[in-house]
Amino acid sequence: MKYGIAVGLWMVALGACQVATLPQVVDGREEHSASGLFDRGALTVMTRGLSGGKHLEQVLEGPLAEEPVRAAELLETLRQEDVLARARELADEIQYARPHLIGLQQVTQVRLQSPGDAIFGGTRPAEALHLDVLPVLLGELEARGLHYREVARVRNADVELPLRTRGALTFDDVRLTDFDVILARADVEVKEARAGNYVARREVRRRGQEPVELWRGWASVVAKVEGRKYRFVSTHLEPARDEQGLGVQVAQAGELLRGLRGEPLPVVLVGDFNTPANLGLMGAPTYRELLLAGYVDVWTHRPGSTRPRGADLPLAMASWEERLNLVLVRQPVAPGPRRVGPVLAYGVGGALGERFGPWKPELAGVVARLSM
Repeated sequence: MKYGIAVGLWMVALGACQVATLPQVVDGREEHSASGLFDRGALTVMTRGLSGGKHLEQVLEGPLAEEPVRAAELLETLRQEDVLARARELADEIQYARPHLIGLQQVTQVRLQSPGDAIFGGTRPAEALHLDVLPVLLGELEARGLHYREVARVRNADVELPLRTRGALTFDDVRLTDFDVILARADVEVKEARAGNYVARREVRRRGQEPVELWRGWASVVAKVEGRKYRFVSTHLEPARDEQGLGVQVAQAGELLRGLRGEPLPVVLVGDFNTPANLGLMGAPTYRELLLAGYVDVWTHRPGSTRPRGADLPLAMASWEERLNLVLVRQPVAPGPRRVGPVLAYGVGGALGERFGPWKPELAGVVARLSM
């Protein structure tokens, strides 16, 4: 009782939205001590989508003749975004949480070429940088005295499209490149940076054109925080909007899990998994595979979230219970109890008024502070 009241008051005072506690296996009982949250050795991580949520697939999957117009509409939407304001919002979240490690997904670069050659089948890549939020974010953090650096990056989809120009029957090219990036705080020792793309990928086929491959990938590092080492991994899986997308997503998750199977260090796996985390083992296939592989979703282990044994599962779940951005942890397989201490978790990326109460689908990420 005292623990719940104390942590609740502490979080409200700081503006967070939820408290989560991860059970420790100690003589079959859950240990609810919050002292680990305030230890110097506690690890704070963040996963966050960086883009404004624009989807390349929406441009590619329509009629081919309308592609230059759809590309122009996408670029106009991007032009209307205030990059500096978005970077400041992200910097606010980082300044509040002070995470040791940050997994950023949908780190999009937009480059232009004028005049373009893609409409005529040309292959010269666009190079003139038009939009890149990451350098603006790092500059904003430095201006606040927050020292973060990029320690790992993977390039995913890299697609160039013809772009209908304004007021004339001419075409430029717009090139959209997607990355996943890991940032580390200056006091975090990092080594063994790795990155790769999944073999499983979605292909968008267009009549009379070569298929466009939408690559996705992962990045990871070994990080040392207060003398403790972790394998920190960030990823962004394929959305499961249809049967093809679901099949690709499940296959990507399988590749990721196999690659981490022999990791001797504790694993902290974060990212946009695009799999609804609302029904546990009875829910989405990808989320189920992650849990069966020994990973613990820190959000779902908050006090009072465990479903009583024998309780009936609801036929429908409220939309706010569909979480796609996750922080998962896995302790190495070893004899004896596998201890994971208390966890504090809250959502980021939504409007301020939406940060209290249940998880909102608009949220673009999560922060978790945990002791392993």
